[in-house]
Amino acid sequence: MKASSQRDLLLRAAEEAKKAGCPKSQVKRFFEAGYIPQPQQWQFHAAARAADKPDGPTRIALGGDRGGAKSHAIIAQIFIDDMQRYPGIYALYLRKVGKAARKALEQIRAKTFGTLPHRFNSNDGTVSYPNGSSGVIGHFRTESDIDKYVGLEFPIMALEEATQLPKTAVDLLFGSNRSNLPHVRPRGYFGANPGGIGHQWFKQQFVIPHRQHKQKETYFIPVSWRQNAFISQAYINYLNSLTGILREIWRDGNWDVTAGSFFTNWSEDIHVIEPFEITPDMPAWASMDYGYTHPTAVYFHVAWQGIIYTVVEHCHARRLPEWHAEKIHQLSSQVLKRPVSDLISFVAGHDIFAQRCDAEGRTVADQYAAHGIHLSRANIDRQAGAAEMLKRLGSKDDGIPPTWYIFKSCTQLIKTMPLMQTDPRRPEDVLKMDASETQDGDDPYDAARYGIMERPLQAKEKNEQFMMSY
Repeated sequence: MKASSQRDLLLRAAEEAKKAGCPKSQVKRFFEAGYIPQPQQWQFHAAARAADKPDGPTRIALGGDRGGAKSHAIIAQIFIDDMQRYPGIYALYLRKVGKAARKALEQIRAKTFGTLPHRFNSNDGTVSYPNGSSGVIGHFRTESDIDKYVGLEFPIMALEEATQLPKTAVDLLFGSNRSNLPHVRPRGYFGANPGGIGHQWFKQQFVIPHRQHKQKETYFIPVSWRQNAFISQAYINYLNSLTGILREIWRDGNWDVTAGSFFTNWSEDIHVIEPFEITPDMPAWASMDYGYTHPTAVYFHVAWQGIIYTVVEHCHARRLPEWHAEKIHQLSSQVLKRPVSDLISFVAGHDIFAQRCDAEGRTVADQYAAHGIHLSRANIDRQAGAAEMLKRLGSKDDGIPPTWYIFKSCTQLIKTMPLMQTDPRRPEDVLKMDASETQDGDDPYDAARYGIMERPLQAKEKNEQFMMSY
């Protein structure tokens, strides 16, 4: 970058910092480290400095859609500003996926404070400074993983993906957000997208006070990928390809999503089609959700030119594996024109590999294997499966064509799809619905979900898209 262009960039950034209320010492520290915040990030940094004051906020959150550079701002605030100006403090940066958090820190460290004198341990994710301050990159996969941080003392704490934890766990964790240094006022930083088990508590604690202009102990900064000048076009394309509720929470950052139909892009007129003849050159596979009092649901799928067709349904309750196996073999021969053994795969929920259901102590999977049906474990990730189905259903309103169709002979699945409700605790997931005397269950949905996850759409692109974006 030319010297004049660099100078103009710094001048514009300094004006944004002044507008946000950032002190000169903070701005100077960021610039010297090579970190130039964007406008929505300056607002966060100003709020972090306001936390120094007795009447300032103690909980500061960045929230909104994906790709808003929340992670970059939070890490920079801790490791460039807070730890430099507070000798001897101990900071915690906590994120659900530790590997991604550490990779993000290494990228940001190289881009921003890589020239500052410090020691970085890539094994345990610690950053140490000559002034005695140190920070640690923590991670959690389940709620119980936070126990190791409870009871310690962290004057500076940051929780990314905050809506992935319930309020009880967050309250327990932030019991460690205290300081024995009289000149350091404890504060917590939060980053979150709508959705997740913590959606409601985050909304109540941060979003509503912001809307009502009643912020005191908390301070909320809405962020969006639309204000992130460094977001990649590939990630923008991914966000624009989302449909249904995931489009609302991940692309649009909508905190007002409510319980209701999950597959809002479902249309029987669009997604249900007349059966056509299956030819031997079409790749075919099957998926099963096992039950006895609940139905055993089985679906056969074929793929052609990037489109999945769910073409055969077998859904019956109170029958033994031997009976189901006979029917499955018949359907495979009649409709798919091939034996079950020629299918690419036959996946099923994991329970059938554990349940021992006969006098010989065999699992359900063993019993099916005895009748020529060899099952493998399905990808049972509920949220990923729901997202994949949403994506494949496309969106008529947004001009996104479907890549999944269902033969009209699959009557139980067709009846089940529009009944699937949004989980109010996890808006990006489908509410579990067990069969009862008054309602059918979600067994057809689960079986179809396993099948759809056998052929995820653009798997390579999705892996890249879910990486943390600057």
